[in-house]
Amino acid sequence: MYIQFGNEKIPYELCWSSKRKTLGISVQSDKVSVTAPEGTPEEKINDLLTKKAPWIRKQLQEYEEIHPFIQEREFFSGEKLPYLGRLYRLKVVKEDHIQKSSFKFQQGKFIATVPISLNETEYRRVIYPLYKEWVIAKATKFTQNRLNRFTTKLRENPTHIQIKEQRQRWGSCTPDGKILLNWRIFLAPTSVIDYILVHELAHLKNMNHSTDFWATIKMILPNYEDKKEWLRINGRKLYI
Repeated sequence: MYIQFGNEKIPYELCWSSKRKTLGISVQSDKVSVTAPEGTPEEKINDLLTKKAPWIRKQLQEYEEIHPFIQEREFFSGEKLPYLGRLYRLKVVKEDHIQKSSFKFQQGKFIATVPISLNETEYRRVIYPLYKEWVIAKATKFTQNRLNRFTTKLRENPTHIQIKEQRQRWGSCTPDGKILLNWRIFLAPTSVIDYILVHELAHLKNMNHSTDFWATIKMILPNYEDKKEWLRINGRKLYI
């Protein structure tokens, strides 16, 4: 299936849902998805897609311009890994008589210690999870230390904060007050992390993106739009 926009045909994926009451369109990376309530007439879907075609094309164009292909790190010695907006060199140390790899930060660089038998082609498979685990552990403490400055102003506290793997979101807030954060946001500068924290905390007051919601964020972070733009341009680079 495709959307006709001028002379261009934009492919999309249609999914039926028994739970949705309205039509929904999402553009993620270079993929267009349409979710429709079961039994929706084809004519109604086509009318919405025709109306939204300029917006859909704009979203795809922004992806093409701002999100070029980012080559995955191979986790070789000498590569630089991000944390809190800075890049630190990785040193891989091979040792005999060990079976389990380890990862740490010492004297301004990351150090991965691996068995001497480990082939370089396996470095990413082995070291990447250790790096991710290290970031999550540090991010948990980092978040706890920064929350007070925002929760005091908002007079709202989350019931729980969890840092985890999330492919499509930087953060989310559940109706019961739980905040979920994408571990990759802690690779970004501190000011950008603050924006995501405040964004999700603001959802404790407004579970939507209303004018009041954005006014709450602006009250705490007057320049939040700069951080939002940073993520729009650089967010893909955090997927290393």
